[in-house]
Amino acid sequence: CAHGSSSDNNPYESALDCGACGGNHGISNERALAVMANKPQVRQVLAQKGIPIPPDTHFLPGQHDTTTDEVELFDLEEVPATHRKDLLRLQQDLQEAGEKNSRERLTRFPDEPVTREVYQALPRTKRRSVDWSQVRPEWGLSRHTAFIVGRRLLTQGINLEGRTFLHSYDYLQDPSGKYLELIMTAPMIVGNWINMEHYFSTVDPLVYGSGSKVYHNVVGRLGVMYGSQSDLCVGLPVQTVFDGETPYHEPMRLFAIFEAPLERITTIIARHDILQRLTRNQWINLVALDPVTMEFFLFQSPDDWRLIH
Repeated sequence: CAHGSSSDNNPYESALDCGACGGNHGISNERALAVMANKPQVRQVLAQKGIPIPPDTHFLPGQHDTTTDEVELFDLEEVPATHRKDLLRLQQDLQEAGEKNSRERLTRFPDEPVTREVYQALPRTKRRSVDWSQVRPEWGLSRHTAFIVGRRLLTQGINLEGRTFLHSYDYLQDPSGKYLELIMTAPMIVGNWINMEHYFSTVDPLVYGSGSKVYHNVVGRLGVMYGSQSDLCVGLPVQTVFDGETPYHEPMRLFAIFEAPLERITTIIARHDILQRLTRNQWINLVALDPVTMEFFLFQSPDDWRLIH
């Protein structure tokens, strides 16, 4: 399932889309993946590589609209007749999940009254997406704090309040560390991009952010200016990271928490200059959870992992 956003009259709409997709919707990737994963030849090769897929499995691409909490499913004509009941149940479950998630998100908006009725939530989030006067159609990724990589059992049942990026990973199934290396050099880097734009837009909203949307003038498709004369604004508007005069986003450098052997993480860092710069200069706070002792360690240097008590 991909994700994207939808909001009218919003020059910053791409900031609410997929960061890993360069500020675009991710559905094209999902549709391509589903087509490949449904091909018998591809499944045969995957089975030879130790990744068997049950023959009755059908991959269906979808996209979550993070503004309205609607999930659109694509290529429904490809769904086998044997799976139609499953599709109907999936659509019902997605509708229910969207309503519940919308109700939770509405409580975070200062301009929304509290609602106890689940069925009222989706229409209200939809209204925010099409309101031309709405300067905050959604909070996006504001208030994020951490990037957690490990088995689901570590966070299952914990209310993380939507403040963490979660990435499933089982070190026991990755003896060579190649999947861990991929996670550290791709998703974690994207997490750092997102973290830095929110961090600097909060600590200095006029210099590194872009001030208030109220005074913006859109300049072609290049960016925005503050009023009638200013440099191009490069960061996020205050409505994305502030609630009135109070920062809604807590400016802190990303905590990247990995459930993996310390020596495996150290080896991967040594192989990549970008990881060395991010950790050495503390733009990322890297924490390892030793999967054997279940102790947490903070990365200081390749030779110094500090035990967190």
